[in-house]
Amino acid sequence: MSGRALGSLWTCPKCGRKLVGKNMAHSCSSASVADFLRRAGPRERALYRRFEAMIEACGPYHVSPAKTRIAFQARVRFCGVNSIGPRGMVCSFALPHPLESPRFTKVEELVPGWWGHWLCVTELDRELQGWLRESYRLMGMPERLGGRRPRAQSTSRTAGASRSKTTSCRHRKRTRGS
Repeated sequence: MSGRALGSLWTCPKCGRKLVGKNMAHSCSSASVADFLRRAGPRERALYRRFEAMIEACGPYHVSPAKTRIAFQARVRFCGVNSIGPRGMVCSFALPHPLESPRFTKVEELVPGWWGHWLCVTELDRELQGWLRESYRLMGMPERLGGRRPRAQSTSRTAGASRSKTTSCRHRKRTRGS
């Protein structure tokens, strides 16, 4: 985690997970980044490290590993790595609006005002960094929690985007809900 404070987050005394509020529902586990990357080769681990460096460039964050994914959290979880293998890394991030790009394998409104965007990557670039910065600012930071809706500043937003869009992805296996 980088230097600036994220504000007070409650830490579960059993698993150490950071949460916005005391005693919030969650699944205690002893998952770690090392566990998640255990089967990954050197190329995949390097890709993950570069992705985490992109998150670090956004501001202070926590890594929240689970058995099936690694989530990144500012005040709340805003993006994650869902799988990683020889064909690439499936990552996701949230925004208060849908984006349209041929890079996305799925775009879905999970709850009102919380749009998930999934993509398969083998290389990281400025476009992805921009999306992650926007997700960090709009979804991960406290202004989202104070009831004020931050202004969306993405130029990639598409008016009238559908509620859910899924395309096939050659880089990952189909998972539940995809």
